[in-house]
Amino acid sequence: MLVLFLALVGYAYFIESERPPASEADAAEQAFDIEADTIVSLVVTADNGDVTEVSREAPGGDAWTVTAPFAAAADGNAASAIARSVASLEIRRVLEDEASDLSLYGLTEPAFAVAFGSDDGPTATLVVGDETPTGSDRYATVRGNGRVFLIASFVESTLNRTSFDLRDRSLLEFTGPDVGGLVIEQDDSMIRFDKAEGEWRLVEPVGTRADFGVVEGLVGRIGSAEMVAVERESVDAEQDDDLEPFGLETPRMTVTVETGDDSHVLLLGDESPDSTVYGRDGSRSIVFTVDAALFDDLARDTSTYRKKDLFDFRPFNATAVALVRDGETHRFEQGSAQDADDEEDDVGSGEVWRRVEPDPGPVEQPAIDDLLSKLSGLRAESFVERRAGTGLDAPLATITVTFGDAQEERVTIGRSGDTTHAAHGDEPGAAVVDGAAVDAALEALDTVAAAPPGATP
Repeated sequence: MLVLFLALVGYAYFIESERPPASEADAAEQAFDIEADTIVSLVVTADNGDVTEVSREAPGGDAWTVTAPFAAAADGNAASAIARSVASLEIRRVLEDEASDLSLYGLTEPAFAVAFGSDDGPTATLVVGDETPTGSDRYATVRGNGRVFLIASFVESTLNRTSFDLRDRSLLEFTGPDVGGLVIEQDDSMIRFDKAEGEWRLVEPVGTRADFGVVEGLVGRIGSAEMVAVERESVDAEQDDDLEPFGLETPRMTVTVETGDDSHVLLLGDESPDSTVYGRDGSRSIVFTVDAALFDDLARDTSTYRKKDLFDFRPFNATAVALVRDGETHRFEQGSAQDADDEEDDVGSGEVWRRVEPDPGPVEQPAIDDLLSKLSGLRAESFVERRAGTGLDAPLATITVTFGDAQEERVTIGRSGDTTHAAHGDEPGAAVVDGAAVDAALEALDTVAAAPPGATP
């Protein structure tokens, strides 16, 4: 054992001590000596044969432009990613310093290539050939240089980009927070939304509250939607013959996004053979296709966008509730415990609820919490266009809630046969609601209306 120990110590001293520590290992060689921010032009040759030229006016800028084979805004993220990838490209291993036959590596007819330049002019062209047998690397060289080296295969996803990949594929150019209006026109119908003070409202065909999440999600869907393909780079919008093949001379749908004084118009036409939909930005001459699901999202019925919550208040911000039922008014208000009439009771401090009508007195806090929770949870299952036959002319109950900064809302509930309806304020039509949920709310009223045991009205 002593001999074995001495042998291990000798190995560690004479062999391992000669190896440099990990921190002293040579850094991987960079393929190019350039900073990404200094690159202002790119020429990308993709494996499908596309040759795309993109450039930016200033080093480090995010606004890239496609200059060939067409003129258009570029996908800034894609172009900047290529610049960063080229600038940080590492050589994994040098195979030949002066290769006599580049065809052995697939470099005479390369898979793809990227040329890049700075303000000082053209810099270099990276040429990428075949994959290695293991598939983890690719053969590469710099055009005009016989040196062959290996680079990681995963860079292909960043560098091998077609003209379509490198263009800005957004349908419309707008910023979500700037949107103040949205109009969807289809056949003879129109749906219009307006946004004020952070809230969406339906303006046409009916004036009512809108479901903020649904409308905001639709605006986001339009803003993030991308072209599926480009059908024609340029058409004459004044010539029906140019638009007719796509059904855009009389669009099936027109979507207008309003941002301040500007309007962004999306025109949608016929379905394409690929089951997409032809479309056009009203401010551009290009014709593209979009996902048919976007058309379906925009073609939904008005009721889809109506707010489903019968009440806007939430249990934590309600300050008063008045409920008229069977000709009797039950009113409850929140106030300071110090102002309560039952100071002799151990009510504590803070805000407490009391019954104001019909018989003033205290209420059980859990009971009022349950009532507020059940009322605020009432939701529409669907909507009907007219109030006739809904029972709202002879209400089952009328509920008025004060909340927030002295805001007030009124909901009327009616019943016709087995169907329960409700209406928020003067909104048109009526909501169909769950009768069991309404009954549960009225039962909660009966509970809170009863004076707590031992209480003195």
